[in-house]
Amino acid sequence: MHGKDITIPKGTEITAYISGDTRLDEAKFQPAKTDTTTAAITNAAMTLVDVASTPPGADIEVDGKFVGNTPSSISVSPGDHEITVKKSGFAVWDKKVSVSTGHINLSADLTPASQ
Repeated sequence: MHGKDITIPKGTEITAYISGDTRLDEAKFQPAKTDTTTAAITNAAMTLVDVASTPPGADIEVDGKFVGNTPSSISVSPGDHEITVKKSGFAVWDKKVSVSTGHINLSADLTPASQ
């Protein structure tokens, strides 16, 4: 395995390929019982941020934590956040955003790093 440690947001769909049969415990994949009112309020309070870059394939960090590569949609909690986009050979792009709820689109035009 190569790369960085990541945190995969809840609800992210992942395709995995394995060699051979692997038995999974179905009970571990059932959603936990929660108060649906609390869950609805929590989900409604999140803001979806679409982050794209030119060129694509750059690392995305939110508040200094790696969350994925461009292009990606990420959920952030209400408040102030610093979104950073990094790619080898390019200058770092960062933006401070203050979010409440809804949907935000960010596009990072990366410029070649000065030698």
